[in-house]
Amino acid sequence: MKQTKRHGMAIPLVLVFATALGIVATYLIKSTQQYNRSNMTSFAQLQAHFTARAGVEHAMLKIKFLHRELYDAICLAQGRNPLFDFTQVTDLNSPETAIKPYNPGPIFLYRSGQFSPTNLFTPGFSISSGQERRWLDTFMSDIKSDATVFDGVSTNGVLSMKPLPTNIKNRMREPFNLAEYGVTSLNIAAQEIAETAGAGGSKVSNTAVVEIVVRSVVETARGEAWDYEIRKTVRINRD
Repeated sequence: MKQTKRHGMAIPLVLVFATALGIVATYLIKSTQQYNRSNMTSFAQLQAHFTARAGVEHAMLKIKFLHRELYDAICLAQGRNPLFDFTQVTDLNSPETAIKPYNPGPIFLYRSGQFSPTNLFTPGFSISSGQERRWLDTFMSDIKSDATVFDGVSTNGVLSMKPLPTNIKNRMREPFNLAEYGVTSLNIAAQEIAETAGAGGSKVSNTAVVEIVVRSVVETARGEAWDYEIRKTVRINRD
């Protein structure tokens, strides 16, 4: 009987399918790793974002209750007398007529204004050294998530996330090592003077617009550091 030769195809087919499966598996593993990495990055960015948001809320709370102190600090940074009530100015051409025993002058403390300043409240004050901003710097010095010692008393300890408290850390699926925020700058963006006329005469109201910059830093469990910055403008007045 005559025998027919048959060439084996099983091994080449197995090799082809194994190669194809290997390529698909490699692609899936790489895609999953990249997807997980992207998720972890987004998670860290969100943590940094919301940490900065916490700093903004902290700043807004302080401004809400201490808006007059901030307005005074702004006036001092501009060389104006914060004790002078600008709403008492009824004649813009002669603002000095508003200076009265219950509305003390001068209008300007250490810069020239509508008239030459007299009876300076800050003798020997040096503008060139930047001392006029020290009130603003003091106002924002404790707007941070870290313990601050003021007059021998520790404050803001409850806000500290450096390191993360254990009772919070145990509730997080992937806790970070530390997180902190702070105000990096507080600048005067604009000064608005509004004059309104009524039956009793004209009235001047002063409003200040300040820009607050809050920056946060978060260190993940893998030792990666992420930061985020939020800028917010706030309108305040002394009333």
